Amino acid sequence: MMFVKREMLSDDQWATLRDAPQLVILAVAASGGSRLDLLLERTAGARAVANGKNHDHPLMRAIASPDEIDAAMAAVKARTLDARGSLRSPAELQQLAADAVRQAATVLRATGGELDLYAYRQFIMEVARWVAEAAREDDFLGIGGQRVSDAERAVIAAVTEALES
Repeated sequence: MMFVKREMLSDDQWATLRDAPQLVILAVAASGGSRLDLLLERTAGARAVANGKNHDHPLMRAIASPDEIDAAMAAVKARTLDARGSLRSPAELQQLAADAVRQAATVLRATGGELDLYAYRQFIMEVARWVAEAAREDDFLGIGGQRVSDAERAVIAAVTEALES
C-alpha cells in the first residue's frame, strides 16, 4: 500500500498539511483559561505534534520533524497575529483552524487515499485532545474546574466537522 509522502505534494499542499496542526493548537489553547493554561496547552500541543515522529504514517513523521515544526510555527505566526502583534480573537483562531483542516482534508482527498485522510484526521484530533486536556479550566490552584472547557469542546467540534466536510 502506498501512502502520501512529502515528495508527492506541491509546496502549497505541503504547507497546508504542515500548518494545520499548529493552527489547531492555537485555536484550542486560546479558547479560554488563564495565561498559565495557555502556556501549558501550547506546550502540550507542541509535544503532541513532535510525538508524530512515532506515527506509522510517513506524512505525520514528516510534519513532526523539527525543521518542519519550526517552519509551520513561523508561517502560522504571520497568520494569527493582528496589526498590533497580538494573538487574534478565539473566534478568529477557531475559524482559521477549521478552514485549515478543511483545506488539508481536501488536499488529502485529491492526492491520497482514505487511509491517508484517516491517519491525518486521527493525528489532528490527538493534537486537539492533548491541548484541551493539558490544563484544567476554571480551577483554583489546581482544585476543581473542568478537564476540557465548553469553549475547547466547541473548537474541537468545529475542527472535527471541518475534517469530515
